Amino acid sequence: MNINKKALLVVAHGSRKKISNIEIHQLANNIALKSSVFQIVEACFLEIANPSIPQGIENCIHRNAKDILVMPYFLAAGKHVMEDIPEIITNEVLKYPDIPIKLSSYFGSSPVVVDIVKTLAENDI
Repeated sequence: MNINKKALLVVAHGSRKKISNIEIHQLANNIALKSSVFQIVEACFLEIANPSIPQGIENCIHRNAKDILVMPYFLAAGKHVMEDIPEIITNEVLKYPDIPIKLSSYFGSSPVVVDIVKTLAENDI
């Protein structure tokens, strides 16, 4: 058993369409299969769907995570990315002072996104 389990918590907005939420869970599962860094990969949602961000963090802790990285799976730096999610994470950090919970950059801020969009567009021509 790895006593220093690292967790990745992928945060999406959440949708009333169940299939959209299932896609996020599938993404988390696929990351888990490919990651050599994270022993735990969970999906959670800002609103509308479950688990919520606090529930996602709790799920990671119940799976013995000793270090949690929260990644907003959002394309742009809107209110959710800049205010809502950081506020939730700040509150969760206070609840679990012994477990490092870090907020990563949001997905859309990665320079890799440019290549992904370019490749998709070029493949559709």
